[in-house]
Amino acid sequence: MNLYSVIGAVSAPTGLWSTLIEWVHSWVGGGYGWTILVLIVLLKLALSPFDYLIKHSNKKTNLVQQKTAPQIAKLQKKFGDNQQMIQQQTQALYKREGYNIYGSCIIMLLNLVLTMVVFFTLFSSLRTLSGYQAINQYDTLRTTYETSVHTSYGSKEAYDEIATIVAEQGTSALTPEQLTKWTQTIDAAKAEVESKWPSVRDNWLWVENIWVTDGHKSPMPTLDALEEMAANSKVEEYITYVNTIKEDKIATLNYNNVASIVESKTGSWNGYYILAIISVLLSLASQYIGDLSNKNKNKKAQQLVDAANPKGKSMWFMKLLLPIMMAIFVFTTNAAFGIYVVTNSLISIFTSFIINLIIGKVFAKKQAEVDAFLLKETNRIAKKENKGAN
Repeated sequence: MNLYSVIGAVSAPTGLWSTLIEWVHSWVGGGYGWTILVLIVLLKLALSPFDYLIKHSNKKTNLVQQKTAPQIAKLQKKFGDNQQMIQQQTQALYKREGYNIYGSCIIMLLNLVLTMVVFFTLFSSLRTLSGYQAINQYDTLRTTYETSVHTSYGSKEAYDEIATIVAEQGTSALTPEQLTKWTQTIDAAKAEVESKWPSVRDNWLWVENIWVTDGHKSPMPTLDALEEMAANSKVEEYITYVNTIKEDKIATLNYNNVASIVESKTGSWNGYYILAIISVLLSLASQYIGDLSNKNKNKKAQQLVDAANPKGKSMWFMKLLLPIMMAIFVFTTNAAFGIYVVTNSLISIFTSFIINLIIGKVFAKKQAEVDAFLLKETNRIAKKENKGAN
């Protein structure tokens, strides 16, 4: 297949996320980094009522667990290792308190499903979009490069004749005159490509090109990296485009020349892993804030609650796993997805703070009752322990 038969045939990705991204980009303007940021802010605001429902349910569950902690502790002491009996009696206790454990689980499950759907569908969509954008970035630079080299040699055919020698045997096979002409031609094309790159790249703050990983990567992917991006997009047009380049020696040479020109101008760092680092810190911060909002202010009362719910102590592994997973996703994919992860975490922390304030007021009276009850229980236990010590 001739390379130029597929140039220009690459179409933009379709689908819900692609449509939303393009809609937001149409009125936000600028780079796609800001488009993704604005889209996520709008999405989080739209989902905030659901977030409120989740946190309302969690707070209600937490208050029930706090209030029933002393009774559960008695059940654990009474039935020992008989977990089945403890579970039955605990469920009966929850039922008397008007707490539906299954209803709470359904809400949590719906939240998990929605979160995963948004996460993975947007992840997939941004991978497709990154392949499309990378191809279009190269195609623009290719036009600039080929216009320059063809003009220098007087025609495409004259350039292709020398380029074939270089592609097959290297510049060492050129005569001194041919080598001088080739060097001058590439230098002229380099100047043209370097001047074109700033208008082609899609930078965002410290990231040179958001369609490449925020880290030690050239802002313009190598041909092998572009092939991987096309394969990950699972779009046949993109795969065909890259395969056509790789099957043509001159096209491959041209791509490698353009990529090396961009790297010589920008360096081999597209970013500094900042998005991955921030994603970990925000994930930890979000968990800390969530735990803090559910803890009882009375330390002795909280110890009583923790003792009655020992499974909570084993959750440290899951709390550690989530930040690690976020770092891996951001570390191994394009910076555009990293912008989504960081923005989503930031907005989640902000909305959680606001929602927690509202829920705190809604449950203020109930929380005061539970605090008073737990304080009474801890004082009773302390007196009993003192009597036993004497």
